[in-house]
Parts: sequence; structure tokens; C-alpha cells
Amino acid sequence: MNQHDPVVIVGGGLAGATAAFALRERGVEGRIVLVSEEPQLPYERPPLSKAYLRGEEPIEKAFVKPADEYERLGIELLRERRAVQLDPVARRVNLDDGSDLPYGALLLATGSAPRALTLAGSDLDG
Repeated sequence: MNQHDPVVIVGGGLAGATAAFALRERGVEGRIVLVSEEPQLPYERPPLSKAYLRGEEPIEKAFVKPADEYERLGIELLRERRAVQLDPVARRVNLDDGSDLPYGALLLATGSAPRALTLAGSDLDG
């Protein structure tokens, strides 16, 4: 990858957003595209349960950065989009709307989801 190849980041959470800003801070000049299933700006999950959902802080306090920072640094946000297939040979990410993104570098920052235990006692309180 060279300095001007597109970078695609799949995952609009803290890791993906932080990576996009870190790339700019380190001098990456090419296109940076952040793909997120979420409709809103990338946000930090812990502040949601600790302040926003309790009505103590506005949602904007949980955002990794305000919208104008993404625009100022030329970080493209593709919200409400999912990566559905990767083609590492062609270096493309196919999205759920039928479009695809070429990349010079790809970062998968999709996070994880908890799995429920399926063993004796897993249905007990506490």
C-alpha cells in the first residue's frame, strides 16, 4: 500500500473511528472510508449506559468525534451500510446496497457480540 491508496475500515465503533483519525494524524493522505451499520456517528459504548441512557448527558457526548471533524479531515462515513463480502484478490469490499469499495488497505474493526451460555444453570439468576 502506498500513501494514497484507499483505506477502508469496516466497523463504526470506537476502534474503527480512532483508527481513521490516527491514520490522518500519521500522514495518510489517501481516501479513508469508514463503513458502519449504525445510523449515527461512531460512538463509545460505555458512555451510553453510564450517562446517556440515564438522561445525564446528550448523545453527542458519546460520539468519538463531532461530524465536522470527519469532514475536516476527509474521512468518509458510510452509515447504515454493511460489508457483506470481501474479495482479497481484487481488493474490494462488497456492500449490502450492491456497491463495492476498492482498497489498498483494509481494517476489520467489527467488534464482537456476546454469546449466551448453553449449559446447565445458565438460566439461573445472578
